[in-house]
Amino acid sequence: MLYSCVMHHHTGLAPGIMVWGGIGYHSRTLLVPIAGILNSQRYISEVLEPVVLPYLQGLATAIFQKDNARPHVARIVQRFFVNHQIELLPWLARSPDLWPIENMWSMVAQRSTQITRLAATPDQLWQRVEAAWTAVPQEHIQSLFESMPRRVTAVISNNGGY
Repeated sequence: MLYSCVMHHHTGLAPGIMVWGGIGYHSRTLLVPIAGILNSQRYISEVLEPVVLPYLQGLATAIFQKDNARPHVARIVQRFFVNHQIELLPWLARSPDLWPIENMWSMVAQRSTQITRLAATPDQLWQRVEAAWTAVPQEHIQSLFESMPRRVTAVISNNGGY
């Protein structure tokens, strides 16, 4: 299973950046900086082709899970998934509490903001976020995957609520 998501990252008064990353049980992708607005064609050319395809091809079996952001659900992107035989996990539009990568982004944000001095430039912020992404132990990611049955059970027992 590869969970993927774009993260908007802002720290106080410093400029913000947008990055894409994916996590799997045994590994994670490199981060991809996203400049400007991500449309469906850029999602394919900057994320799916150079990062997701090679990552998935290195796995014995994989299911790709993406959020329902507009560039991710466009027809051209759906065709890309079909043409490359990428199995998708159907996902509700508003279910972040069941999405392990959201917890990963929280860990990255916490690690990247532990430095007391604010990042003054987008490049400084990128360096912090990239270092924080790499520093999260894989065991923490594995525990996110392992927590899924408990999380699903909790959501069901709360009739779909948090």
